[in-house]
Amino acid sequence: MLIQPDKLRKCLMLIFGGLLLILAIQVRFNLLFIHVMNDGAELAVHNFIPQFVQQGIGFAGLLTHYWLAILGIIGLSGLFYLVNYKIAMGWLIATQILGLLVVELLSTVLTTYWDKGFKKGSMMPDLLLVWWFQILAVIAVIIVPRLTANWQWQWGIQLLVVFGWCLMALARMQQNGMPLSSELGALCFGYFWWQLSEQQYRRHAKHWRHVLEIDTLI
Repeated sequence: MLIQPDKLRKCLMLIFGGLLLILAIQVRFNLLFIHVMNDGAELAVHNFIPQFVQQGIGFAGLLTHYWLAILGIIGLSGLFYLVNYKIAMGWLIATQILGLLVVELLSTVLTTYWDKGFKKGSMMPDLLLVWWFQILAVIAVIIVPRLTANWQWQWGIQLLVVFGWCLMALARMQQNGMPLSSELGALCFGYFWWQLSEQQYRRHAKHWRHVLEIDTLI
């Protein structure tokens, strides 16, 4: 299997799902808290970022493009194919496409409003950051442990991955005007979707391998 069962992460999936629900209610009903949070974050991001962090944001901003995220998904799928994880390859592609549809539906429901006609606010959650979350999660949780058995290296790389994702979120806020609520939504939905898809993969992969006689490394 790609990922071993982990009760803690299952609990975290429920926690992040609950946080996403709370955030979605705040956004849908346009509550005061969400305005204060977004306005405060916008002020801080544009005026109080240290210079060394700003340099990191500038670099992370180079990666915040949809075409790069799509290339990343294609690259990981190709890697899975090369190491004979064909079911994992198909599952990764399918879950990202399904995630796109779910995010679009959520965003439409949560951010569409009436102002002399139907209008739509900023995407909630931010699809680009959701995709990058999935890409970085695959790298940190699946690929890195197979490259090194040293837990210190693994933790170090995972911390870099988390820091890099946060820099991309800040870059989206600075350069693209995305509100903090969209980035927090991307974090909550991204983690929930990652764990849900992993759980379903573990449940069905062995059956598919037996039926299709592929993925010999599972």
